[in-house]
Amino acid sequence: MFYEKLEKLLQEKEISLNKLAKDLHIAQSPTSRWKNGTLPNLNTFQKICKYLNVSADYLLDLDEGPPPPVLTDQEQELLEHFRQCKEGTRESILLLAQSGAEQAKQQEALLNSKNAG
Repeated sequence: MFYEKLEKLLQEKEISLNKLAKDLHIAQSPTSRWKNGTLPNLNTFQKICKYLNVSADYLLDLDEGPPPPVLTDQEQELLEHFRQCKEGTRESILLLAQSGAEQAKQQEALLNSKNAG
């Protein structure tokens, strides 16, 4: 189960198992054992979860909910900066994002009404 979930996530994020191992400073030999059902040690498992931005429950197939959304590099960068902001700044950013989303919805509705007519 673990390896199948890991492989699926890596494909979605367009990351190879070799890149994962290299980025996390993991030797290749443990990664090949994962294919046979062996789980990584706890420290490595935690690194993998953080690197892929998923919960341990998801990787172990204990979470029956939908998989977490895959964030683009830009979205991940935005989230990291957002988390570093103070609360007042966070609220301003949220208001700006909500305003932008509302404008996009209105423009889409306008285009749809013009195309329908």
